[in-house]
Amino acid sequence: MPLHEIDLKYLGLPGSASAFLLETSDGPILVESGPMSTLEHLHAGIRAAGFEPDEIRHVLLTHIHLDHAGAAGWFGSRNATVHVHPVGAPHLIDPERLNASAKRIYADRLPQILGTMHACPEDRVRIARDGDELTIGQHTFTAIETPGHARHHHAWATEIDGRRTCFTGDVAGMRIPQSQAITIPLAPPELDPDLWHRSIDRIESADFDELVLTHSGSVELVQPHLAALRERLDEEIPLLKSLIEDSELEPDARIERYLEHIHATAIARGAPRERVESHLSAGHALMNLMGVQRLMKSRSGRESRNAGSQRSAE
Repeated sequence: MPLHEIDLKYLGLPGSASAFLLETSDGPILVESGPMSTLEHLHAGIRAAGFEPDEIRHVLLTHIHLDHAGAAGWFGSRNATVHVHPVGAPHLIDPERLNASAKRIYADRLPQILGTMHACPEDRVRIARDGDELTIGQHTFTAIETPGHARHHHAWATEIDGRRTCFTGDVAGMRIPQSQAITIPLAPPELDPDLWHRSIDRIESADFDELVLTHSGSVELVQPHLAALRERLDEEIPLLKSLIEDSELEPDARIERYLEHIHATAIARGAPRERVESHLSAGHALMNLMGVQRLMKSRSGRESRNAGSQRSAE
């Protein structure tokens, strides 16, 4: 089989994130690189597929968040060409802002959680715009701009063994291993649920046979998965807003309330309790609270500016 899923054991958790090696007539390629903190696992997976890391010819990124792209510079500094959304390209070439942002969030835990992104040589970075086609060996990939989780997000569509396959990054959400339970990464600063819904519609209208999630694995029941993802977005964002607006709740209590809800929801969808507790941690809850808080702040700012413009016009 030409497609190999490589378990990166992200955060020390089997099944939490993957990179994907595809064998082509022009050499092996990767979809996603994962973070630098899991590079050892990625190299082991590449070798298990029968190749050496230096043989990777191309790396296709869905977006530049460090858990998806943190190791891209390592490959770019060897033999690989790295393909990325135009908004993400400058940050691969100069990752200082990405690394600094991650450092502010994770502090001393950054080396263990994500590691530090290495700069990718500019001549190894190739911009892919919405609808661009990239042919590598016998495979043609199409970039599908899918904002919502991040403005600079692509899904990558191709055909593998006669099946119309889409590598979805985070636009199709995440899944707890050993279950169909969907979780959603509502990360700051670019969360936009309206755009996310439109991106889901776009993925759905393409009628893929299979979605391949970075977090994690293959989804063949595409329509039910996307319907459940919409439900999660429509339920969790209002819940998080209500927790944020409750001035009587301390920050730790907000996290606890949110975790109680998403744990119960995942268990009800068949996820093993031990997997739920390990994959839906306080860190995940805090990220989603921060994402929705940033969304609320940005929308409030837009409303204030629009009201000011209207008063000026009057």
